[in-house]
Amino acid sequence: MSDHTTQFITLDTTKAHQPVKKRAGVKRASVGLHPAVFQIGLGGAIWFLAVSWLYFAWGTHVDLDLAVATGFFVMFFSLLLVMANGIINDPRWLQNRVGFGEFLKSKVATYTGKIRGWDALIEITLIPLSLAFAASIIGLAWVYLR
Repeated sequence: MSDHTTQFITLDTTKAHQPVKKRAGVKRASVGLHPAVFQIGLGGAIWFLAVSWLYFAWGTHVDLDLAVATGFFVMFFSLLLVMANGIINDPRWLQNRVGFGEFLKSKVATYTGKIRGWDALIEITLIPLSLAFAASIIGLAWVYLR
């Protein structure tokens, strides 16, 4: 028999959940993510689903299309809930709440650094709102041009 030894790699996780110390010359972000950002993103996903069912549920051979639209809604809804759940206890987000206008002008802490509130709003809501707007235009064309 051969004598094999197994080596285990251990990670020191004792410091993993400790707050990060403030480095010299680095400013903290002034605000956390405003709750309206999630509401706008979720509103876009609901708008997309409502428009899809409103315009396309009355035709023939649309079952697969509506299943795909409903799948997109479930995906956006799930992503927004996961995002909201992931930041609920994060100390970077538990900062003073400000009005929406002030949020758009302020710096927001993210996992990779600080960005403007306006940029955070665009990154989170661009896809659901774009799909909802596109579904509305396609639905109008479907109803009026057929």
